[in-house]
Amino acid sequence: MIKEENINMELLDYLKWRNDISLSVSPFNDIDNVILSYISYMNFDELFSDNEGIYDIEEVLKTFCEKYSLDEIKDKGQFTERSPLLLEQMVVGERFRETRIGYYREIFDKEKIKQFSAVTFFLPDKTNYIAFRGTDSTITGWKEDFMMSCMSETEGTKEALDYLNDVSKLIKGDFMLGGHSKGGNFAMYAAAFCNDEIKKRITKIYNNDGPGFREEIINTEEYKQIVNKIYSIVPQTSIIGQLLSNEGEQKVVKSSAKGIFQHDAMTWEVMRDEFVESKLDDMSNFINVSLGTWLEKTDDETRESLVSTVFALIEETEAKTFKEFGGNLLKNVGIIIKSLAKLPKEKRDELISAFSGVLQAGGEAVIDNISISKNKG
Repeated sequence: MIKEENINMELLDYLKWRNDISLSVSPFNDIDNVILSYISYMNFDELFSDNEGIYDIEEVLKTFCEKYSLDEIKDKGQFTERSPLLLEQMVVGERFRETRIGYYREIFDKEKIKQFSAVTFFLPDKTNYIAFRGTDSTITGWKEDFMMSCMSETEGTKEALDYLNDVSKLIKGDFMLGGHSKGGNFAMYAAAFCNDEIKKRITKIYNNDGPGFREEIINTEEYKQIVNKIYSIVPQTSIIGQLLSNEGEQKVVKSSAKGIFQHDAMTWEVMRDEFVESKLDDMSNFINVSLGTWLEKTDDETRESLVSTVFALIEETEAKTFKEFGGNLLKNVGIIIKSLAKLPKEKRDELISAFSGVLQAGGEAVIDNISISKNKG
């Protein structure tokens, strides 16, 4: 066990250190939320004989280990692939003993651009936590993310609302919602547009480095009713978490990773039972301002056209996931270049114009920051 010292830990370290302290002694906290949101990345469809059932975490881990090697995950697992390691630690400690997992739902539809998954946790202190999975490694999942910039609701957000409406009828008492990345967006959307009786039972909505919404969602009465329950946690280099608008409370935490890899919540640093706080760095502000400025100047039709064109080029490679794409990178890049040359001139011009627009907006953001710094000096 890690001694109670003033050293920074990460999620796995926290579980090893905190495992012998029950939730009745030290209540559910922000770190516990991130752990549960990350475990939702596991493919429970292969582990549950009945997706409507509820299972002990020991049973889930045992079934997982019959199919996969934890040692291999420790050696080669990356990003959300490492989520089973969190479950392994949960099982051996007092804090999450007797936790149950149930009501798993997964829907994937390439044609409708839909990647959705959610699961519900029943903790030993009677806390209920509904976790929405974030973006997986599929190209369809990422395409749905980009579609958020040109439509108020996606197929995934509709599924999130349906899931909350269905599962809330099966859960006794109050509950929390949460998710990492796109899962955080799903949690906020479902909470905003569920009926009033369900809203009254929601105690907190965790958005762990997930994107916000377009202004038409932010301005709805439904969103305003739940905004004081939203709590966003982002790393100091937050890119996904700075996209679009979100008026909920935000906490910035320190990550041991660099750049975009800080999106991996397993790198977020912990001191005792709290995240180590930080502040957004220049890269986060740059992304926020440059993309925000470009989006303001670009109409929905153009945005959707750009997303469709870019992903059509990627899909020409026939890769289903970005891992497959990267496994034969040179060949796939070559396919994209050839496909790009075959595009109609207006589509090529549209892509070039968009890229130039983002760079120009970013340049203006840099100049503005320099001016602000000089004025402060």
